[in-house]
Amino acid sequence: MGIVAATTLVAAGIAIPTRPALAGPTPSAPTSATITSTGLKPGQIKHTWLIILENKSYDATFTGLNQNSYLWKTLPSQGVLLKNYFGTGHYSMDNYTSMVSGQSASLDVQSDCDQANTDLGSAASIITKHSGTPFGQTDNYGQVLSTSGANSPDGTNGCTYPKDTATLFNQFDAAGVTWKGYAQDLGNQPGREDGLAGSPGTLANNPTTNPRTMKASAADKANGITSFTGAQANDQYVAKHFPFPWFHSIIGDKGDGSDALTTPANGGTDSDSSHIVNADDPSKGLVADLAKPANEVPAFNWITPNNCSDAHDAVCVGNNLSGLFDDNGNPDYSLPLNTPPKNHTGGLYAGDLWLKYYIPLIEKSAAFQDGGLIDITFDEANPPFYGMSFNNATDDTTVAKDARENEKYQYSNPSNPAADPGYQQYPAGQFPEPGPMAKNYVNADAAGQNINGQNVNWEPTGPNSTLDTDKFGNQLFPGPGDNGYITRPPSCEQDTSLVNADKSNCVSGAKNTSSSFSGSSSYTATAPAGSTTVTIPGSAQKNVASTKDIGRAVTGEGIPDGAYVGQVADAGPTMVSTSSQAPSDATITLVDKNGNPLQTTAPVTKISLSATGIPGHLTDGQTPLDTFNAQDATPGGGATGSVLISPYIRPGTTSTVNYNHYSWLRTMEDIYQVNKGTDNKPLMAGTVSGGIDGLGHLGYAAQAGLAPFGTDVFNSLPGDQPSASPSASSSASSSSSAQSPSSSGSPAAPASSASSSASPSGSASASSPAPGNASSAQAPGATPGRANPGLPLTGSELGGVALAGVAAAAGAAALTRAIVRRRRD
Repeated sequence: MGIVAATTLVAAGIAIPTRPALAGPTPSAPTSATITSTGLKPGQIKHTWLIILENKSYDATFTGLNQNSYLWKTLPSQGVLLKNYFGTGHYSMDNYTSMVSGQSASLDVQSDCDQANTDLGSAASIITKHSGTPFGQTDNYGQVLSTSGANSPDGTNGCTYPKDTATLFNQFDAAGVTWKGYAQDLGNQPGREDGLAGSPGTLANNPTTNPRTMKASAADKANGITSFTGAQANDQYVAKHFPFPWFHSIIGDKGDGSDALTTPANGGTDSDSSHIVNADDPSKGLVADLAKPANEVPAFNWITPNNCSDAHDAVCVGNNLSGLFDDNGNPDYSLPLNTPPKNHTGGLYAGDLWLKYYIPLIEKSAAFQDGGLIDITFDEANPPFYGMSFNNATDDTTVAKDARENEKYQYSNPSNPAADPGYQQYPAGQFPEPGPMAKNYVNADAAGQNINGQNVNWEPTGPNSTLDTDKFGNQLFPGPGDNGYITRPPSCEQDTSLVNADKSNCVSGAKNTSSSFSGSSSYTATAPAGSTTVTIPGSAQKNVASTKDIGRAVTGEGIPDGAYVGQVADAGPTMVSTSSQAPSDATITLVDKNGNPLQTTAPVTKISLSATGIPGHLTDGQTPLDTFNAQDATPGGGATGSVLISPYIRPGTTSTVNYNHYSWLRTMEDIYQVNKGTDNKPLMAGTVSGGIDGLGHLGYAAQAGLAPFGTDVFNSLPGDQPSASPSASSSASSSSSAQSPSSSGSPAAPASSASSSASPSGSASASSPAPGNASSAQAPGATPGRANPGLPLTGSELGGVALAGVAAAAGAAALTRAIVRRRRD
């Protein structure tokens, strides 16, 4: 371990012997269920489908800014919209691991394991002592400490948690709750994610003895693998968006999954092909499972769409499913899933397509009708401008103005370039206050949860990625928010290429600030003479101007002297035909240094924008970067919003209670009563079934007073159930009428119909029904032997919906995309 690492562990209150005595509350079988905090009775929710999308803020998704009407309007009209649901960090993978384990992140996890998949700490580095108030804001009991110490550089911490770090799925195993993890495109490219549970690399790779380097080598590329962390045309799955590979408690230590921390209720291993599957596998995938009787469908279903369908990529390198929709925007389930796309537009356009295709199938299933819950959420919030948003919340376009009344935050623009304090010279180690755009951007790094009935704007930072400032108020560390969408001053010690000779433009002691500034850039553009605006067409280039370019100097033929970018309006989505095009067109206004409009002097075909520099310490030819922010902390993952649909949720309602991924984990633990499980063997901190608080809660889901989803969410309960909640819910105001899933307009089944012959893979073998899995084979009120004619298609009737052309006998032939399954059964 080394002297430095050992010292770090001891300083954090970690005992280095193999297995110390438990320092937290001694877990024991609870005398009463904790599920009443949700307002639900045990067993009311029998099946959950969690669908996790990518990188969108509430203001990007639920305001109309990006015209994604299915997620923005239709789905909230069927359930409840959580307006204050927050991610726990940036950039992606840390949100997935926090959701299922309650663990905070280290920089390797925050960086999406972009270096090598090595072990993150060990059993000995799990914190076994409380600090401060037990389960309070600064208590890191049960967290895994990086053996490299807090705020260690990317590549030195590791990505895969030790076996004593239990997950929600281990708790499900111990409680007899069946589950499955579905990932779109999983296994499409041989050798790319063939490790256990979708781990990057092959089965020969493991984090302990044979770590997978995450940069594709020449040999990898020769074998068809272009990236392990980003999408490729034939395989848009990315392991960083799938939580299962990153825990030895799920994949075990031996390399075959047989020694995982727990054993599934329905047998096998947590990483076998009955639990980790390609979402579109014709026999074990999502559609095949939805066609089964309710009691054969897993009680909990994790669904990760690929890097296109989850709205991550603004432009998709592969299929975005657009070819599966008719001219009226309705899905055609008779077509095979590999039908060529009509375009390659991604973002919320592609996310809407995936949801519009699959959500009706879930809602029609017998399992959903029998106590179902659909949860559509996001990992983290990107700003509603720049890159991931087709349109900008800061614009004065009609789309932006219409969205403004629905937005969570108010956004402002710089008034004129000359007013930017970044042009002034500041003393060594000091910098201007953040400007309007930087203040806009830092909203995406906000935190939120509800403690003891009060909305708070913090979350525990954990031991690995902390927050602190120097004597000038400059932030020293990225914290959970990882400086996601702002730019910090350089670290004097780490960012030496940006540091000037006298080290006056940097922050001493800062770590992992990821400080970066752009050189000059050029765009193909168009404008006639005498115009105050210049258009940058997305069809002509892969990237267009964004709000990050406001204030930069503009030069080029036809551009008057002394011109700057005044405003940037992005308009989209446009339907791009290749991945080398941008899905938005940009328009910039030309202003002088005082913000007055300027006109082009001749036709414009190309423009150049100036290099950006460190505000307060600019060099010749540089302009201040408008995202620069030295002082504001980045404590979380921003407000994403979330939609939940269930018979126990009143359609068209909203909640303003602060929730985050730790709240979500606590909710699932309570709904499925994992504290009634049978695995109470001591771990380094707590037990599987008892969690770390003795009540079944893992990691920061065990925070004292943390609110799970309450009756503001589950707001359509029988009259004899509890009605208290952290705050009241309200009816959503929407231009589309509220309707329950059972009455919503879902596509009719195609003419081709085939029954599923897949054997059950999700039924429990326990003698009595497990909590959350006591479902019947028929929907409530159904006539024995046939589906209830008053409900949408269920059970075998669904077999014809989407399985035609996908998994039926004829459809299997039509499905020419090979689903390569190499999971070890």
